[in-house]
Amino acid sequence: MPKSAKILVVDDESAVLEIIRKILVDRGYIVDVASNGLEALKFLEKSRYDLVLSDVKMPEIDGLELLQQIGLLYPDLTTVMLSAFATIRDAVAAIKLGAFDYIAKPVYPEDLLYSIERALKFNELRQATQELEWTLKGAEALGLQVLELAPEADEFQILESIRQEAKQIEDLNQLSEIFLQGAQKITMASRGSIFLFDQEGIHLKCTARSDNQNYDIDLKSIRPGEGVMGYVLQTGRPLLVADVALEPRFYHHQKRKRYATNSFVVAPIIGEKSWGVINLADRCDLKEFSPRELFLVWLLARIFAENLQHREYEAKSRSIDALLKSSRAELIDVRECFDHLSTPVSMGLAVVDQNLKICYLNPTFVRLCDRRKSRVGSEIFSFMKGLSSSDHKRLQQCFERIFQGEKAIDCGRIAMAHAEHGNSICLAQLMRFDSPALGQQIMIVLEDITEISQMQQRLALYEHLAIMGKLSTCVVHELNNPLDGVKRYISLAQLKKDSSEDVARYLSEAQKGLQKMSLAISSILNVANPNRILKTQDTLLSQLREAVKILLLQAKEQRVEIVLSTAPIFEEISFGTDLYTVFVNLIKNAIQAMSEGGKVEIIGQERKDDLEIHFKDNGPGIDPKNLENIFKPFFTTKSEGQGLGLGLAICQKIVARYHGHISLQSVLGQGSDFIVRLPLPDEFHAKAPKDRFARVTH
Repeated sequence: MPKSAKILVVDDESAVLEIIRKILVDRGYIVDVASNGLEALKFLEKSRYDLVLSDVKMPEIDGLELLQQIGLLYPDLTTVMLSAFATIRDAVAAIKLGAFDYIAKPVYPEDLLYSIERALKFNELRQATQELEWTLKGAEALGLQVLELAPEADEFQILESIRQEAKQIEDLNQLSEIFLQGAQKITMASRGSIFLFDQEGIHLKCTARSDNQNYDIDLKSIRPGEGVMGYVLQTGRPLLVADVALEPRFYHHQKRKRYATNSFVVAPIIGEKSWGVINLADRCDLKEFSPRELFLVWLLARIFAENLQHREYEAKSRSIDALLKSSRAELIDVRECFDHLSTPVSMGLAVVDQNLKICYLNPTFVRLCDRRKSRVGSEIFSFMKGLSSSDHKRLQQCFERIFQGEKAIDCGRIAMAHAEHGNSICLAQLMRFDSPALGQQIMIVLEDITEISQMQQRLALYEHLAIMGKLSTCVVHELNNPLDGVKRYISLAQLKKDSSEDVARYLSEAQKGLQKMSLAISSILNVANPNRILKTQDTLLSQLREAVKILLLQAKEQRVEIVLSTAPIFEEISFGTDLYTVFVNLIKNAIQAMSEGGKVEIIGQERKDDLEIHFKDNGPGIDPKNLENIFKPFFTTKSEGQGLGLGLAICQKIVARYHGHISLQSVLGQGSDFIVRLPLPDEFHAKAPKDRFARVTH
């Protein structure tokens, strides 16, 4: 634990303050002391702390009220409470309000230092988790292109080797063993297992385990959030637990008699659907698992999911091929085959040639396309007249993939607009097969799921209403805290109405509470909209604003001002929303570089052939010897466990998708300027650059 951590101690007893201050300073911590809650809030406004150690019973603002204020204004700040024996109940209440721990008075140095170190360790793990989450979001935008970031890295070479070897393996258990051995190799884990769903998708079955003991787990017996695997499958996110004793989500897992360490990794195997989980525990050197190892396991799980999805497609393709070959030995052409097989089935079947000309249609396909009769010889998209433009484009892309060599593709849901009886929803699949008579052809399978889709929508709405019912109870609780603070400050203002300075201060604090309530209500309104559609593209200005908005709280905590200025074209031109991840990472890095406050300027300019976005900070700058390595994968200037060193590499890869690039200018002691350049689309080249800027200051 870094000895330079900054701690604020709050207690109305000067003797206690002096004792605690001396204990902590002797251990190497930086310590400020406050005699009451109001003084503590003033300290928090002026400086950033790693930890607050506060007494429960104090005049004016007691410890619980101070804890509520910290929760509102500095939600990421870790708090430990001090409590005399008679106020243990209040200390327990503080834990429920978000305090990490409490220490009973009288204070013993060993107990104090142990609790402080645990709290700082928890704070460090939480920050590392937040860093890792942003890295994973950027990596998800890239998909398995992440493997191209550092092909020379040993771990990436192992992953690529497993990816190629897995293509030749048919047996599922043998395949699982290969991935488990790879996971243990890249993480140094001595224990591990892989669980995959069975064909019904109900049970998890152990397909590989380091001690070769197989058993089943019935997920019906696991309530949402119960059990580590259940938690990971529910959230869909990988989990790194550096020390289970510091994890409030898994207190009931602290007794791990079978394990040598308290650290473990669980990663979901997720692609187009959830396949299972990879569990790893007990590094060979008995150290904690690191964020880098979690990232590598997550990437391995993505490769595993890709392989399993490919196996499923292959199985479907073989099933269709077997069906076609066994229909009639004397099959002359595809028409006779489908006349025999497809007429009585409830799914829509169509066959097209390499020019997308219809060779065959069964009656169900004709009905789903809202046609009265078959039109063999016409182009398939002209026949499927009810397709939306987005579904039309998606099907075209799927056909292109088939022509490039893929045997079967699940195209997902498509909507077919009907003039008389409304829309129908279908699941679409494409499968390639070779006809002896007509050469390569493609079969289109449409499964009508309109009624199922409508039932799912109704069920989702009912579930959403149930969730909102529970959520409303939580909202009342969450709003009560700031509301109580607002009432207190207004009451204090009324009592001090003759002192304009006191009234202004109390009303300012009340306004902060109202702002927090407003933000909470806005968040609930967003959650309450079950039909909100996520955009795949958005304007650059919108993405920049959203990136600024999500980091405002962190910027406020560190007293960092964010200024956004863009040319008018930024409100007109749209790009893929994966650029939002780039903007968040660059702004977040700038904020983190200024731990004692500063300013971030985001300036969007239009040039002759491209757009230029500057992310400038007035922080300490970057050491010249690190400049040439700053974009290299796994290079980081942060302390161990606080960053993977992949954020900027991922940002560079995402920007390169749009034929752009990122550069850096930095002067030690004066700040840094990351510059993102994106080429202008052809339709904007003719427009003259404008000098007007839309300016927003936070």
